[in-house]
Amino acid sequence: MSNDCDNKSEQGVALITGASAGIGSATAHRLARAGYSVVLTGRRADRLESIAEDIQNAGGTARALAGDVTSDEDMIRAVGAAGELGEITALVANAGIIPIEPLEDSDLARWHRTVDTNLSGILRCVHAVLPTMFQQKRGDIVLLSSVAGRQTFPEASVYCATKAAINHFADCLRGDLAKRCAKDGGHLRVCVVQPGIVQTELFESIDHEPTREATKAYINALDEPLLPEDIAEIIAWVLQSPRHVSINDIVVRPTAMTR
Repeated sequence: MSNDCDNKSEQGVALITGASAGIGSATAHRLARAGYSVVLTGRRADRLESIAEDIQNAGGTARALAGDVTSDEDMIRAVGAAGELGEITALVANAGIIPIEPLEDSDLARWHRTVDTNLSGILRCVHAVLPTMFQQKRGDIVLLSSVAGRQTFPEASVYCATKAAINHFADCLRGDLAKRCAKDGGHLRVCVVQPGIVQTELFESIDHEPTREATKAYINALDEPLLPEDIAEIIAWVLQSPRHVSINDIVVRPTAMTR
């Protein structure tokens, strides 16, 4: 579903991956309220359509486009769809999976899928939006990482590695874009957001049942985990900061999270 409103948003267009639930969905709603046109992409078309309809019913502009971050063509198509609504001024690369399991039960195909989704998926998105942002000399790139990229935890070596790689990529990307801004002007910013425990359905994607149940028990025992709306509020704050202010790295945990 789309809203082909003739009045293009002054804020521009935000492309959000992994937008069918959790942080992605909450961010789409929050940025739409902030005046962005939003393009939602993810693998569950029905969920995306429902979220886009909710945003439109609230007076926002939204377009739903099913796609997978593991596909070059899907991400190029998503950027094209966003460009039809106006200037792409924000990418929120949120899509990710967390297939943690004991090493003796590990599946190489799941390792590949984790890297292709969590890391290569972000690279695809960034590579697809950069030409437009270079031309505009304006753009925000927000990458969703995790505290797992800073501090490892058991049975999650590949997951933690992908999150650590995102952190390093974001820092290098920020420096490269800053050099271009210093030389040619404009505002090209990068922020990596590293949440602790967030109450989402992401943990349902853990295939290994004992690990999934243990993880859910840990989350349920935590007093007041973060909510997707908490992260969405942080992302909106980053995007709405003055253009000469670049907020690079945010670590956010529930107050009661000790790790």
